[in-house]
Amino acid sequence: MTVFQEILEWSKQRPVWQRDALRRLVLNGELTGDDISALTDICKSVHGLAEPEDIAPLSNEHVPEKVAGGAPVSLVSIFHYRGVNALAEDQTLNFGPNLTVVYGDNAAGKTGYTRILKSACRARGQEPILGNVVSGATPLSPVVSIKYKVGSEQEPQEWAGSGENEFVSRVSVFDTQCAAVYLTEKTDVAFRPFGLDLFDKLVRACRAIRAKLEVERRALDSSGLADLLGQFPQGTAAAKLLSSISSLTKPEAVQSLARLSPDEESRQTLLEKSLLDLQANDPKKLIRQLDLRAGRVETLARHIKAVETALSEEAVAAALEARTESNRKSEEARRLREATLQTGMLAGTGSESWTELWEAARQFSRGHAYPAQAFPVVENGAHCVLCQQELDHAAAHRLKQFEAFVASTTERELRQVRESFTQLVKSFTDLETTTEATKETLQEIRIEQEAVAEALSVALSANEERRKAIVLALTRDEDIPPDCPALTSVAYDVDVLAKQYRDRINTLNTNATEETFKGITAETRELRGRKLLSQYESRILDEIERKKKIAAYGQCIDDTKTNAITQKSTAVTKTAVSQTLKERFRDELSDLGFRHVEVELTEAGGADGVLYHKLILTRAPGVELPKVASEGEQRCLSIAAFFAELSTADDPSGIVFDDPVSSLDYRWREGVARRLVQEARTRQVIIFTHDVVFLLLLKQFAVELSVAQLDQHVRQFPKGAGVCTEELPWVAMPVKRRIGYLKNEQQAADKLFRNGHQDAYEKEATYVYGLLREAWERALEEVLLWGIVERYRPGVQTQQIGAIADISAEDCRTVEAAMTKTSRWLPGHDQAAAARAPVPEPADLKTAIEELDNWVTAIRKRRR
Repeated sequence: MTVFQEILEWSKQRPVWQRDALRRLVLNGELTGDDISALTDICKSVHGLAEPEDIAPLSNEHVPEKVAGGAPVSLVSIFHYRGVNALAEDQTLNFGPNLTVVYGDNAAGKTGYTRILKSACRARGQEPILGNVVSGATPLSPVVSIKYKVGSEQEPQEWAGSGENEFVSRVSVFDTQCAAVYLTEKTDVAFRPFGLDLFDKLVRACRAIRAKLEVERRALDSSGLADLLGQFPQGTAAAKLLSSISSLTKPEAVQSLARLSPDEESRQTLLEKSLLDLQANDPKKLIRQLDLRAGRVETLARHIKAVETALSEEAVAAALEARTESNRKSEEARRLREATLQTGMLAGTGSESWTELWEAARQFSRGHAYPAQAFPVVENGAHCVLCQQELDHAAAHRLKQFEAFVASTTERELRQVRESFTQLVKSFTDLETTTEATKETLQEIRIEQEAVAEALSVALSANEERRKAIVLALTRDEDIPPDCPALTSVAYDVDVLAKQYRDRINTLNTNATEETFKGITAETRELRGRKLLSQYESRILDEIERKKKIAAYGQCIDDTKTNAITQKSTAVTKTAVSQTLKERFRDELSDLGFRHVEVELTEAGGADGVLYHKLILTRAPGVELPKVASEGEQRCLSIAAFFAELSTADDPSGIVFDDPVSSLDYRWREGVARRLVQEARTRQVIIFTHDVVFLLLLKQFAVELSVAQLDQHVRQFPKGAGVCTEELPWVAMPVKRRIGYLKNEQQAADKLFRNGHQDAYEKEATYVYGLLREAWERALEEVLLWGIVERYRPGVQTQQIGAIADISAEDCRTVEAAMTKTSRWLPGHDQAAAARAPVPEPADLKTAIEELDNWVTAIRKRRR
């Protein structure tokens, strides 16, 4: 299973925001500020702190099948403009693509350049760059640049000296400070296969999201409900609830306790009054007063019930129905009248007013004109009771028709309906919603319970307005208007009030004990607490919500803990890296010939998604390594650890060594030199050194292993340290380079001679003759003896012994003659005044140099 597949499987048990974060990291490499904000919202949404978010977790489609390593980075040059240590201004230090050796004596400026590199590249120990603090002037701010290439790019890129550069930071630096870190401290895995870096990035995301969540959670900080606790009666259910408010408190529990029912409201009022009653000086007198009040309130209750009954929806509906029925019957009577009564009669005959006239005539006939005779009387000689004229046949017939019409069922029902409607209207018209007795009782109630009295007054006023609106609509034969006030019912409240008075009387009539008083007091306190709870209900519910949010933020922050990430990173790193790292460390020690002390690289725990390693003594893991190993052994161990670490990198970017053989004796120096040159076959290796022997070893192995080498020489001059040339010091030059150097020096001497500077010329010529003698000595080792034995090299190249079989007596005479000639002009040989000869002229010096060149060329040519 690949690293990515391991992470994918593991991620399925992680919080959803982490799964989404892993997808973004795999696809984009890094998380932006917008990503962090979006992931924070996802984390919050899971715990109800934000609206649900669209989530796209890491899945198979996001996992690459194969990951290619990054392109290697190599350095091209360092340009120092100003401001770094005591380095001279405007200096360029160049680097080759394979092996570059930067040689310089102590205080020549090598450290200034390595500090520049450490500030930009990967190094175990960073250090600040100081200005020229010994110059006596205010140090200038550093201005430097580094040119580098990525992969096969032809044109170099440039780091301008500030900020982090992702490419330059791939180059690794090893120096004394780094060596100490490897030996004494636990180190993380600097280079890990692509995929393992997801753990580091996920940890950084955890920290960023946690920081945002903690800021938001702190914004919810509050003193809570502490200021309310003192207001509540101690020991009551309300006080207990208030003191135990948490994120788990159910709002329904608060609402249930805080909201008193009408009966409980009434009960509280009764208890409050009863407590006062029990403290009265004359209970009997108080009983009589309460009895009178109860009677008046009961009378008020009956009155209000009557009013509410009279103005109820049912009563109004009955009146409206009676009116509707009356109108219907009137229409039926009209049709009957038209069908029954003859045409040509006066308008309005048979109408309601006409009927009233007819009924009046009936009463006059029965009571006065024709008592004991059926109305209408139309027999012989009868007179009309209205016009007092004798009735003829037509008139008598008309009166009989009138009576038949009036006596019909329809007309009779119409009269009944009209009478009923009239009575109903009268019940609304004559209704008194508020009487003097009512007002007096309300005034009396107001003394003890003003709120109740006010509520009753308002209700009676509203009902009076309702009565007026109903009466107006009925008398105008109109519908009840929409704005007609609804019936306000307070009959129950008055009954409760009356009952309170009776209960108070009963309490006073009962022999109240101390237990009774305590019971009433306790119940009253409970109701008071609940009443007070209702006043702060909104604030308490807000507090519960605040605590819920704080708890939810706590859950969100728990989702950003890195323990599980560290554990998985450790497990995967052990599988994918640690074993490789350990094996490579053992191999590196073997290559360096380090076998006498058993040292191993082992895991040293992990934190924040990072697995650490440390060097330990295999047989004494509790003993600090520097207390056992010598300085040279320590340096070998550090270099081995450094190369082991490089083995885990995805790309062979350049590496820089600053005095890698410091403290190394001859036993280790050769092995380190060979190892560095071997590494230069696959990556750029840059070595800063002041050790000539080590320099020559590097050059020797570079030739043996066919590794291209660029030499750089930094020196101290009056204008500053770190002055760069590509010319190695004389002692490190091979014969060919020495001959070239001598030719350049001869030209300089010739110029002095031609310009008439005789003393300067003689001094320069004498110096060149001395160098020429040294060049013949080097030619003897390197050319005539074919490098079998050379100074500064511990070994003898016996395999080259056959090449020197061609050495002739002539070769020996040539060397002897050249050594004699050049020795003549060496300073320090005191010659007799008579034997002193003038210094040869430039042409002679040139000839002497050419003789060496020709001799070297001839020998090499014949040995091809």
